[in-house]
Formats: sequence, C-alpha cells, structure tokens
Amino acid sequence: MHERIRTARRPMTCDFCGLVIHPGERYRIVRDEYSLMEYREHIQCPGAPTVAIADPRPGPPKIRTSFNHAFCVA
Repeated sequence: MHERIRTARRPMTCDFCGLVIHPGERYRIVRDEYSLMEYREHIQCPGAPTVAIADPRPGPPKIRTSFNHAFCVA
C-alpha cells in the first residue's frame, strides 16, 4: 500500500470513522496497489478506537542492591 499525506481542498468523509475531513485539514490517503482503491483517513482520527491501557499498570521491576555488582570468573 502506498501512503501520502495531503491537504483537503473540499469536504470529504473519512473512510475509517465516517466523520467529515474539512477543507484545509491534512489527511492520509492510502492506495491499495492490487485493487487500486483509495482510502482517506484523518491523521489523528477522532472516531478511531483508543489504545487500551491495562489498569492497574504493572509496577517497575524490583532491583536489589545485592545483585548490582559485576561477576568475574577467574
């Protein structure tokens, strides 16, 4: 697939969320190389699903000071 970022000259609908891409707004155009279909989508699509965050977030690893020295094998 080929991607280009363009500026809209006329109102068009986003193929990803269905909302309007307003004139002057930048959007991504994706062209499928096999079917020659073109898809238009917002750069940051407002209707797209957000990334899931696991709650509670995992804690940082416990680093013990007794293992902070380097081991040397003679």
